[in-house]
Amino acid sequence: MLIETPPAPAASEAKSLRRFGAALGAICLIGAAAIGVAAASDPNALWSIVHGLCVFDKTHLHTSAPCASVDLEGGEAQGSAVLKDILGKTQFLLIPTRRLTGIEDPLIGTDGLPNYWSAAWDARNLVAKNARRDLSRDEIGMAINGAGARTQDQLHIHIDCVRPDVRDALAGRSAEIGAHWADFTLLGARYRARRIDGEAPDPDPFRLLAEDKRSAPLSEDSLAVIGARFSDGKPGFVLLAEQAPRGAVHTENLLDHSCAVAAR
Repeated sequence: MLIETPPAPAASEAKSLRRFGAALGAICLIGAAAIGVAAASDPNALWSIVHGLCVFDKTHLHTSAPCASVDLEGGEAQGSAVLKDILGKTQFLLIPTRRLTGIEDPLIGTDGLPNYWSAAWDARNLVAKNARRDLSRDEIGMAINGAGARTQDQLHIHIDCVRPDVRDALAGRSAEIGAHWADFTLLGARYRARRIDGEAPDPDPFRLLAEDKRSAPLSEDSLAVIGARFSDGKPGFVLLAEQAPRGAVHTENLLDHSCAVAAR
């Protein structure tokens, strides 16, 4: 029986396959890092995906793949991308399209950057879509880990469901959280907390954190921004900052990558 040899892929197809393989490899590395296999982690994997794949595809092919979305309206220096994290069914990451190492980057908290928290909040519909039900604003949160508690050297904000116990605790104590930073104990852990009123997280939470004298340097901080409906009926956000030497703190643990609130 004659067995035909399949034709070699066209150059464009071969290039696409190579790029897909690179993206898949980088995503797998992120997943390995997320479950603690640090030896398998490439600290530049997120940057390789966003800059090398998502931005290229958005610019040249008019698609955001492998990202869920890419916003380059203000150029790469002001842009951001949203990428589905391999960990959990509802977790997404907001990643700048410019090179920024993390919360310790000198530009964080200055006028030189857009409000990445606002862009992250705009992506909450992706969380709800994967949760397969509408989520109220107090069921969704965002977080950035400290410099010593991350595996990726490209700034990224986690977007996901809030832990049910965190949501319930904040709902019952929202009247205690004011418009200025103050010590706050939540479920046995110590934070600094303040509120922002409004539908979007504005002013920029990074700016508000940088203005707090106890956040010096920012590299030792981790910050969570959690949607809220305050006791006075106003929509807004609760900001929770945690600090530790060498930045070994991660407010990401206030989020729930299994999205248990969706099952309520």
